[in-house]
Amino acid sequence: MALAISNIPILTDAVAESFVKKAEEAERNRGSIDFTRQHSEWSGFDMRNAARIAKLRAEGKWPF
Repeated sequence: MALAISNIPILTDAVAESFVKKAEEAERNRGSIDFTRQHSEWSGFDMRNAARIAKLRAEGKWPF
């Protein structure tokens, strides 16, 4: 049994203009997310969990 071919949606008029404006804005703001807080939270992970990591490595269960 064959499946119907669906049409590809095409943006027109105001919707297309809005899409282009949002895409251009996103491109201008590319890389503007600040991950400082997340980095500071995870920066000491290895130190805080050194014993656990050593145990998992000894058992061959540490994935890295």
